[in-house]
Amino acid sequence: MGDAYLEDLLDRPIAAPDPEASAAVAAGPMRPADALGPDGLDRLLDPHPVDVETGWCTLADGVGYVAARTPMPGVTAEMIDWWFDWHPRESIRYRVWHPLAHVANRLEPPPAPREKPHWGAIHHPVEDVGVGVAHARISFMRPTQIGFSTDALDLPEVGTIVGGHVGDDRRRSRHTLMVHVFLNEGGGVVLRSRFWFGALMRPYLPGPLAAPLVPLMNTRAARTRLLPTDLPRAVAHHCTEEYANLAELLPDLYARYS
Repeated sequence: MGDAYLEDLLDRPIAAPDPEASAAVAAGPMRPADALGPDGLDRLLDPHPVDVETGWCTLADGVGYVAARTPMPGVTAEMIDWWFDWHPRESIRYRVWHPLAHVANRLEPPPAPREKPHWGAIHHPVEDVGVGVAHARISFMRPTQIGFSTDALDLPEVGTIVGGHVGDDRRRSRHTLMVHVFLNEGGGVVLRSRFWFGALMRPYLPGPLAAPLVPLMNTRAARTRLLPTDLPRAVAHHCTEEYANLAELLPDLYARYS
């Protein structure tokens, strides 16, 4: 029944994203001055609204910035933590998340069990969000490893945090900081997503070999050359779609497969 059920989900229309989020993405680039910096991640733990909850732009240094807010009613933190361990184990599970954009995925499990199953894991998703097929590499980390002052496990307003460093398997380089904060709200969670594309440019090479290349890669010119111009807008649009769709699918998937 499981495989047939997942196959059926591939033919199901994806859920419509939150109208406010869609309108914010379609409105064009936000003011860079309203972007949150990677040094301000703790602000995402506070449920009070930030200046821009959903938007995108390119910052003065060439870093592409994406913010997205997605209500996920009926979804719990336990479901999210389970999902990020379960879905990369078979490509069809990743594909049902967004059948129009997701192609395949592969998991490198963490070397030892952690408090969260995705901490220390590496995912290798293949997807096309509208700027060409990307062969990504996502190293998932505990929150304090990516810039939070706390792992937030004891904060009642925080359900869970999923984040890490994103890179390119084909170009053999890291490039982006990705953060998803799931805040408890009513009978579900609200997701705050943030991406800083090009903020962490570094080749996948041993330290002594990578060190002289890092300053050359972390420039506006290099970011403009290596990252698609339309990437922030495309990812903002895709993020609002995929998590709205996950919100609709996840409670039933969790009930069937967890």
